[in-house]
Amino acid sequence: MQLKSRATAPSRQPFSIVPQVSPEAAIKPMIMRLEAALGRRDLAKNIVLLLRPKPPTLGPNVDEQTINFVVGYSGSAHSQAALDLALCVAHQTRLAKPNPVMVHVVYVVDKTRPKTIANADRILWQARCLASEWRGSLNAHLRVGQVATELSQVAKEIGAEVLLVGCHTAKHQLVRQLDSQTPCSVLGLPK
Repeated sequence: MQLKSRATAPSRQPFSIVPQVSPEAAIKPMIMRLEAALGRRDLAKNIVLLLRPKPPTLGPNVDEQTINFVVGYSGSAHSQAALDLALCVAHQTRLAKPNPVMVHVVYVVDKTRPKTIANADRILWQARCLASEWRGSLNAHLRVGQVATELSQVAKEIGAEVLLVGCHTAKHQLVRQLDSQTPCSVLGLPK
């Protein structure tokens, strides 16, 4: 960044002392800290990130607007890891910002498989228990339909910052479906 002396004509571009950082560069240190915390050296290589930065929010009540994270949750080990990550990020966000932070857990029931409806209460209760360990705010959503569509719909309805899901690889079917329809960034946490 170059600074001009006062003798030169003023620039027509807005002046900022904060250097512009790409979203990828901003996320990399967080992923490195997560690797250290989890004892994993391969997370940065394997994590799935579909980046859709939101425009900055302006206005007098910016510090009062809720920051929302959505987690696709099925009770599997992968979805538990995604929920743990969301709760950790929410906790850190609450420490750094004055905004309220809410984690939204979404369990989607496939209407063609009625057995999953019976498990919904147990699975959402499990998510609430994990959230209570972080003393975080959690809102549970039960939806019926196609997983990617319902997750995207909740993310859109609440204006989510990011949608977190457990996945096996970047080519996971759910990740591919979310890529085409989700309005916010998607973070897939692989094995």
